[in-house]
Amino acid sequence: MIRYHNKNTGDVAEREHEDARLEMLPNWERLEGDETPEEPTPDSVLKRPQTSPGTALTSTEGPRAAVEEEYREQQEDAGDPPDRSASKEAWIEYAQKRAVSDEERAEIPSLTKAVLVAKYGENPA
Repeated sequence: MIRYHNKNTGDVAEREHEDARLEMLPNWERLEGDETPEEPTPDSVLKRPQTSPGTALTSTEGPRAAVEEEYREQQEDAGDPPDRSASKEAWIEYAQKRAVSDEERAEIPSLTKAVLVAKYGENPA
């Protein structure tokens, strides 16, 4: 029985015959006889900080962080969305405060009230 040890994860695999794939991979080593494997040494990928899926690690410094902070303040300044029953003009005014670009601001008056409510009223960011 041939035993292979993964240096990154600590896994040990046993094979009846030599495994060409495990022989060529740099993170796998063949164990001799009853040799005890060393503790795993994770590669740099495994040492990276882990986050939930869809969560980006963001820096609190630099130009992007400044833009994100400005965006966050703009969204807070816009206040709460109007009631769903409010006039289209009230929704346009609110959407203009939440818009992040000139192109978006130019498009807002042409949107229907239903689209404004869906885009700017549901879970404002």
